[in-house]
Amino acid sequence: MTTSNARRMLAALALATIVAVVSAAPASAEFGFEYFETDTHTPVPDPDGPPAPPSRHVNQAGAHADSTLRFRMRTKVDEYGNTIPDGSLKDVVVDLPAGFAGNPQAVPQCHPAVFNNLAAGSCPPSTQVGVAKTEIPAGNLGEPNAIYQSAIYNLVPSEGETAAFGFYVVFTPVKIVASVRTDGDYGLRTTVSNISQAATVFGQELTLWGVPADPVHDYQRGRNTVIESRPAGIAPRPFLTLPATCPGPMTNTMRARPWGGGDWETITEVTTNPDTGLEEGPQHCEKVPFDARLTMQPSDTRAGQPAPYTAKLNAAFDDHPSALGNAHIKDVRVTLPEGTAISPPNADGLQACSPEQLKLGSTDDATCPQASKIGEVQVDTPLLSGPLTGEVYLRSPTREQLFAIALVVRGHGLIIKLPGEIYPDHRTGQITTEFRNNPQLSFERMTLRFKGGPRAPLTNPQTCGVHTTTTTITSWAGHSQTSTDSFTIDKGPDGGPCRPLGFSPSFQAGSVDPTGGGSSTFSLTFGRSDADQDLRDITVQMPEGVTGKLALAEQCADALAAVGACGEESKVGSVTVGSGAGSNPFYLPGRVYMTGPYKGAPLGLAIVVPAVAGPFDLGTVVVRAAVHVDRTSAALRVVADPMPTILEGVPLRVRTVNVRMDRPGFMVNPTSCRGKTVSGVINSTAGASAAVSSRYAAANCARMPLKPKMVLRVGARGRTRVRITTPLTVTLTQTPGQSNLRIADVDLPRSLASRLEVVTERVACTPEQYAAERCPAHVGTATAVTPLLRDPMEGKIYLVRKPNQSLPDLTVRLKGTGVTRAIEIDLVGTINIERDLSLRTRFREVPDVPISKFTMRLTPGRNGAIGVATNLCSREGKRDRATLRFRGQNGRFVIRKQRLKISGCAARRAGRPAAKKKAAAKKKAAAKKQASKKK
Repeated sequence: MTTSNARRMLAALALATIVAVVSAAPASAEFGFEYFETDTHTPVPDPDGPPAPPSRHVNQAGAHADSTLRFRMRTKVDEYGNTIPDGSLKDVVVDLPAGFAGNPQAVPQCHPAVFNNLAAGSCPPSTQVGVAKTEIPAGNLGEPNAIYQSAIYNLVPSEGETAAFGFYVVFTPVKIVASVRTDGDYGLRTTVSNISQAATVFGQELTLWGVPADPVHDYQRGRNTVIESRPAGIAPRPFLTLPATCPGPMTNTMRARPWGGGDWETITEVTTNPDTGLEEGPQHCEKVPFDARLTMQPSDTRAGQPAPYTAKLNAAFDDHPSALGNAHIKDVRVTLPEGTAISPPNADGLQACSPEQLKLGSTDDATCPQASKIGEVQVDTPLLSGPLTGEVYLRSPTREQLFAIALVVRGHGLIIKLPGEIYPDHRTGQITTEFRNNPQLSFERMTLRFKGGPRAPLTNPQTCGVHTTTTTITSWAGHSQTSTDSFTIDKGPDGGPCRPLGFSPSFQAGSVDPTGGGSSTFSLTFGRSDADQDLRDITVQMPEGVTGKLALAEQCADALAAVGACGEESKVGSVTVGSGAGSNPFYLPGRVYMTGPYKGAPLGLAIVVPAVAGPFDLGTVVVRAAVHVDRTSAALRVVADPMPTILEGVPLRVRTVNVRMDRPGFMVNPTSCRGKTVSGVINSTAGASAAVSSRYAAANCARMPLKPKMVLRVGARGRTRVRITTPLTVTLTQTPGQSNLRIADVDLPRSLASRLEVVTERVACTPEQYAAERCPAHVGTATAVTPLLRDPMEGKIYLVRKPNQSLPDLTVRLKGTGVTRAIEIDLVGTINIERDLSLRTRFREVPDVPISKFTMRLTPGRNGAIGVATNLCSREGKRDRATLRFRGQNGRFVIRKQRLKISGCAARRAGRPAAKKKAAAKKKAAAKKQASKKK
């Protein structure tokens, strides 16, 4: 990762070759170059000090060689028989090979005012960086063209320019502007614009010196004519450095266009070895030095907290003239220590910079939104007079690359954009960042400062101790260097001493409106602090009487629930999840759906949270939960599956979860105001468990009335005589708004008795048989209708014999029908024979749920449990009454004497003779009347 456009921007200087002038002749179709060639070489010192020392070709990668560019324009013969250039140059652009670098700071700079004012004298010798030789017409017709030699000076660049150089063609100043191809390979580009037409130029040779202050160049210093040795007067420093990419060719491209319009003429040249005539690129990259290291340090060393991180990439830069230049950084791979992770709170308000805004591959500046900025960057390079500064932006995610950033730095006429990719480990969250194929630009230090505060993009490891960053850096010359850097987390999350993570999660639950028997949103919240281990799962035991009106929602199919695709008709609640460390977790909304049976439970929940955080869509999180219904109390127990701890490599570090069962009318409060608790067990990812509870109590229960109605029907044709079994049907009804029943006692009259041989021997079964649904026989059936369910519950009635109990219990096994067929409830009544020999059945644990109608039918026959002790049709039998006792969940008590409704008595059979007698009398009267008429 590099961003110093400076280093190359100078090499452009070697090519900043463009002529000073051309005749004012209009452009022709033959405008173009006769030839274009380049060479890299080094002068060979001569003891005699010749004005133009000989040189030898240089191909050593990283060498500080001189660079020469030569070109000649095509010519034509004018109407007077003179040979002139075929067209007048207006603009010339030369693109140097990527990696070819120049350092304008190697020598002082000449102010443009001095350079442009020939009368005031030329620029100082210390500012000279090369020599320009221009072929111009001779002073007299017919004579050979003349060569005008001029020094090339290092100029103070104007605002917005990276570097500038200048030379003369006779009395015409020519300015070369050096820049970097930020829309391509970041190679150097030199440009000469609006070339004067005051003189005619046939061709040019520009030589830039690798080490301008080297004494070997003293005889070539000066504005034009060489007269004597002129020392630079400064310490020699490298100005040019050859690329350090082997064995790639060094390709130079020259483009020009004439005055008067016309297309650009382009010519490309690959540097050749003049000794062999063969194309040749840099050689011996193994000799090029390379040393680069990265440090990564947080300025806040609290465990598990969002923290500002500073990364410093240091690259060796040796500017000794006898040393080879350092290789440029190509690839950087940084692996942060495990635990340093992407921080979810960073997504709050975060935006991303789109490709259209970033404009990679363009010379235009980026227009990324401020909300996509996650840090700042500074590049210090010896090639420029000051640093380059800019921003670290988050790039828009794509299907192929979810996390990516970009460094955008500016200054000195440069805009550099470096894209990087981030690869968090999907199992651990460990971050690896890569910047590949970085520009071949020189710098000494690049500093990235990531934002701090609650919305910092990075968070510290949760554990104290030493944590190490590993960096692998490769160069364009083929080096690979791996280094490490460590930091210490030495404070707890609160800034205090380091301690092992504990586990004391918070828990709170209750109805928003606790009015007894009413409907209200039920809210449950649990969470942890940064000093706690991460949350894994939760099991919640709901209070008796807090239940849901399942009839209001459709059950989401299992296949849809598994992928979070349930419909609105199944929605029963909402959820909010707070994720991330620090004082400002990032909150994500979600929904709760009702499902059918799940993991052995009759009901289930699907908690669906779309994980959309800022510009990131991490998918849809689905946490399933099994909802168990207690067979005796109907209390609900919710067992949730483990929550995800990491998504797409982002550790969630869930801080708080709030579930609100808020579908209107769905949740129903108990009608008992006795103190209860919502209890549960929360488990951590590290294996710790914590029992939690929250006090719960309904309110205003006493206001609810208790007016149950019960009808007892007994007897049937042939089933009213003594010592015969008889059917008994008990029907209980309650209207809405009443307290639910807690206790129901039914004392049958003495006219009815229990058949002991049946109750104790023939059909009674053990609890084990009952649990296995293997009782030998049942004694009746039952049906319950509740507003909570769409369909009634139905079941059979069994006699279950308990140890140390003389008489069995009357147990009603109710099972749901329709979509709630997996729900099962056991109503258990104890059977007692009172002193007056009456039979009493007591249901003392009736669930606190609303019942519209409950019907229990005890069947007669061989397994009939009820026998007739007194003829039901007798006067005494008809006078007998049952005693009913009801206690509501709110404490209200009702006692009644209830007459039986008897069927099958002889009174109905006796009506038949009377009817016959009446019919006979009517017939006799009719006959008598008929006889009187005849008389």
